[in-house]
Amino acid sequence: MASATEAPLSVLEGCEVWFVPPPVGIRSATVLSTRQGPKGTLLTLRAVEGVDAAMSLVGREVLVRTDALPATWFEEAPEDELFDGFSVWDEIHGDLGEIVETIFTGANDVWVLAGPLGEILIPVIDQVVLDIDEEAGSIKVELLDGLIDGEV
Repeated sequence: MASATEAPLSVLEGCEVWFVPPPVGIRSATVLSTRQGPKGTLLTLRAVEGVDAAMSLVGREVLVRTDALPATWFEEAPEDELFDGFSVWDEIHGDLGEIVETIFTGANDVWVLAGPLGEILIPVIDQVVLDIDEEAGSIKVELLDGLIDGEV
């Protein structure tokens, strides 16, 4: 696992983390411990048991809520890049809810939505975010497969 900052990943111990895209059967887990491995930091996760479950996480991003991290762990986004409160709409699923938090990662930001389909994590990438109407406070997206619980 690579860090988006120079800070040690041991700060994640005890935190709940989410996986993007979420693998079948494992949406989130709690970090029990961290240790340095030969190719990077290794995490021991509650709710991830066995080699097959662990292998299903390879190559996925691991996200943590920003309020669980020390302020020095990430850079604040400029005010004009924060979209908390914006409504999000998808052509297939309709109203997805509103952005309640932005998670800052090294690769791309992730919006946390709360809405009629529950909590949804949306990567802020060109492939997903189709249009942002700042005046209306709305965003049009095209969801990737697996971002909604129960969908594959």
